[in-house]
Parts: sequence; C-alpha cells; structure tokens
Amino acid sequence: MARAVWNDRLVTAAYKERLRTLEPYGLVLKAGAWYLAARSRSRFLIFRVDRFGPVEVGEAGFDRDSGFDLAAFWAEQSAWFTRSLLRTEITLRLSPRGVRLLRHIADPAALAGALGSLRPDGTVRLAVESVEVAYGQVLRFGPEAEVLGPPQLRALAAEAAARMSGLYGTGQARTAGWRWSSGSPGRSGLIGSPPGRGRRPSPRRP
Repeated sequence: MARAVWNDRLVTAAYKERLRTLEPYGLVLKAGAWYLAARSRSRFLIFRVDRFGPVEVGEAGFDRDSGFDLAAFWAEQSAWFTRSLLRTEITLRLSPRGVRLLRHIADPAALAGALGSLRPDGTVRLAVESVEVAYGQVLRFGPEAEVLGPPQLRALAAEAAARMSGLYGTGQARTAGWRWSSGSPGRSGLIGSPPGRGRRPSPRRP
C-alpha cells in the first residue's frame, strides 16, 4: 500500500466484502493502527488498512488532486470515522480503580459516552468496535472490571480468568475483594481487600 501511495498507483482491494478500486493519497498511523486516505470515484474516504483483504497494486497511475491536504482531511474526518467503527456496546462493572483506568483503555471517541453512562455502582456502557476488540480492552482492566454483557464477551473473560487462576492460583478460591462505598464512583476509595492483603508474615525465628 505504501508503494502505491508513493508511486501514485491505483489499487484494487476487498474492503467490507466489496471490491474497490482506489486512488491512495496517504497513510496515517494512529494509536498503533494504519489508516489509508484514498479517493473512490469522486469521494475522499478513510479506510483502516488491517480491514483490507488482498491488495493488488496496478500498473495504471492516477492524477493527484493538487488541492488535497492530507493533514487537514485527516483532522476533519478521523473523529467521525473512528466513531463509525464503534458499532458494539458492552456493559462493565468497574471498581473505583477501574473507573480511573477507563480513560486509558477506552477508545477516545467512546470515552465521553462511557463516562456519561457511569452509575454509582460502577456500571458503565462502553462502545467498542467488536467483541474481539473489547476482549483485549477488558483484559487490560485486570480484576478491576466485571463483564456484564454481552454473554459472549463474559464467557471469554471468564475463560481468561480461569486460565490466569490456573497459572497464578494457589488452589484456594479467591474473591475480587472490592466494593463501592456510598460516594460517587470517581471519588470513592477501595473498601475491603482480598484475604491476606496488607498483612505481613510473622518473622521466623532461627
């Protein structure tokens, strides 16, 4: 794709189950993902590169629009494009620390909506691209989030928790050990802790 951009070559590629012929104008890297700014027929559009199927770079070239400004186009369109990807909603129950982690884990385009949905018990609705993407986000919360829905994501999280318990557990059941106080979620401290946390082992005598 980069070669096509550099050499002004037409590309043919499958995107969302449609075969498209594109004039690639530029590539942008954001949050670890590559995006392509391209003209399709008479419209300039943004495509996420890892969503493409096989890409074929043709021998035919195209004439660039001399008035196209990649930086200005990206600034105008990227927020809308990112929001358009967030088509799935998940429901989590977060600990107070989980609420603080939310702004570092949620997609920036979904953060305002998530914070607006936050309830006193830590329940929050979060817009995500897909269950598969959400799974990776949930794992980043660690024990600070419980998946309430959808069921498919809850099952994936439960399986991951069981595997982690097998790696690090001692054979005894453990509980999350946190709950909410009556204050607002963003300001409450932790109440309670897992058994044994905060206790120092008694020194052994020689």
